[in-house]
Amino acid sequence: MGTSAEERRQRAVESLALDEGRQHDRLDRVTRLARTALRVPISTVTVLDGERAWFPSTAGIELDELPRDQTFCDRTHDEGGTLVVEDATLHERFRELPVVSEGGIRFYAGHPLRDHAGNVVGTFCVYDTEPRTLAGDDLVTFQDLAAWAELELVASAEMTQAGRVQASLLPATPIRVDGWDVAGVCLPALAVGGDFYDYVVTRQTLHLALGDVMGKGTGAALLGAGVRTALRGTNDAVAAGVDLGIVVTQVARSLLADFEAAESFATLMEVALDLDDGELRYVDAGSGLALVVHADGAVERLGGRDRPLGVLPEDHWTEHLAEVEPGGRLLVFSDGVLDLLDDPDRWWGPLGAMVAEAPDVPALLTAIARLARSQTALDDITAVAVFRSEHGR
Repeated sequence: MGTSAEERRQRAVESLALDEGRQHDRLDRVTRLARTALRVPISTVTVLDGERAWFPSTAGIELDELPRDQTFCDRTHDEGGTLVVEDATLHERFRELPVVSEGGIRFYAGHPLRDHAGNVVGTFCVYDTEPRTLAGDDLVTFQDLAAWAELELVASAEMTQAGRVQASLLPATPIRVDGWDVAGVCLPALAVGGDFYDYVVTRQTLHLALGDVMGKGTGAALLGAGVRTALRGTNDAVAAGVDLGIVVTQVARSLLADFEAAESFATLMEVALDLDDGELRYVDAGSGLALVVHADGAVERLGGRDRPLGVLPEDHWTEHLAEVEPGGRLLVFSDGVLDLLDDPDRWWGPLGAMVAEAPDVPALLTAIARLARSQTALDDITAVAVFRSEHGR
């Protein structure tokens, strides 16, 4: 038995995964503008979900939800195009609606909003308490606003879903093992971003990666996910002692076609930390944003001269060595953190102090997140911290 049009429509609505009960700023801009441009007191974006209607955006009225059969929008879905009701009190189908008989609505115009597959997932609506027409330039404006609302409704849902997927790819929990504490934070400037981080332990080796793909949004997030997956596939070899520079070179060359197609590149700090003795091997691919704070408070910057991934096909990367001794601490971060500092050109001073003064990893990451939220972040903000206890292993 085939799927009915209503069943397909309902699945499409559910796939939007819109959050009820929160403000949707992108849609609110459209409904606010509609009131002004069309000189109407009320505008909404309405979603028919099962037997109810709810409103991800309203202007001029406060609504949570209504029974579906008490809305104009039920008919708009059936019509499949712009529906204009000049005087609802004279319309047999609409004059008994509570919003008409009790709420005083006389005029309604609605236009269906569709997803990429053509399924109707919402309605853009305007209302008035006086009878009126909608023609000429006003009709064109209304349909242009509906097209904008459709774009924002679908795009907002896609970005929300992409953000959830991206968040699901980050490590789910901190690592606490043998006197080591590891955790990270990622605050995208948009719903999804180009920053990514990863950490996992394989045979007493902590593998830590933090990268930043040029650009923002879904494309950058997809490239970041590809880099993360490719690096994870090398963990066994790295734990067995294979040179980290050789590993990153192989990963970079395997992803070169993807970077070229996207006209992008990625900075990367890739770390392999021996949890038995604290030996730290790392590759710096155009990042240079990492430091070790030693037990005596001395700050050591970690960096190299290698280019980001995806710049030149013949590039190769070099393994460097450092150490995190008992009581030592490691911080790896993205360049979005620099925007939070008074003097980003000498970042190792204030960040080194933050690392040294933090009582533990959660407190350090909370301080970075609090600093990010107190300012207007222009870029993704990502950081991973590794603390070793004073007693070591």
